[in-house]
Amino acid sequence: MTTPREATFEATVHALEAAVADCSSRDDRAGYFAAMYLAVTRTVEVRAAAGEFDDPARMERFVARFAGRYLDAYDGWRSGGPITDSWSIAFRTAGQWRPIALQHLLLGMNAHINLDLGVTAATFAGPEGLATVRRDFDAINRVLADLVDACQAAVGTISPWIHLADRVSGPGDEAVVRFSLVLARRQAWSVAERLAAVPEAERDIVTTDIDAAAARIARRVCNPGLRGTIVLLVVRLRERARPREVIRILNDVRI
Repeated sequence: MTTPREATFEATVHALEAAVADCSSRDDRAGYFAAMYLAVTRTVEVRAAAGEFDDPARMERFVARFAGRYLDAYDGWRSGGPITDSWSIAFRTAGQWRPIALQHLLLGMNAHINLDLGVTAATFAGPEGLATVRRDFDAINRVLADLVDACQAAVGTISPWIHLADRVSGPGDEAVVRFSLVLARRQAWSVAERLAAVPEAERDIVTTDIDAAAARIARRVCNPGLRGTIVLLVVRLRERARPREVIRILNDVRI
């Protein structure tokens, strides 16, 4: 399984399918986000074919580059290579029993939206400027919003007590149960603007700083405080499905 070599929907979907299959065969919870992300990519492909985007070919390239950052992180984790801190936390946590399915999804969303989406937009803009990719950026975000709602419904089928997470309160807990996709999208665009404003030679330094901020969010998702941990442990005790079954359910999500 490798990052797609061609900037096409077909190559991107194939690479994501390979990641999902790999996680399923291992009973690996890292497949939760992979399955949801595959659903995102398939949906964008369908909408592009239906003419919902101004420039379907450009959207196809954007999707491939965006997915490439996740796939590079996944391959790096499997091979023991260097990856960003925010993705490292997500993949490392996938090997732990205690986090609920929602936490695993949020860790992937945090790394991919709060870091990868902004980086992709900045690098995709080119000499024409960041404004040229705003429509693509917003289009991806609309799909993410639709899929998050659908995936939350799917999570409810394997997490009967997920509603108890609403009782978690406090600044640390908020990162777990009230992860704001709207705020994450705003953050991603701020990341893009920040990166686009610095010389190419300085972007790696800035990206490392942005990754550190995303990693701090990830740690709050993993450790929501004593009260939050207790409540989420109760939720986790009712999540009986094996990881490969959860992956299958999330992989079947459609909008």
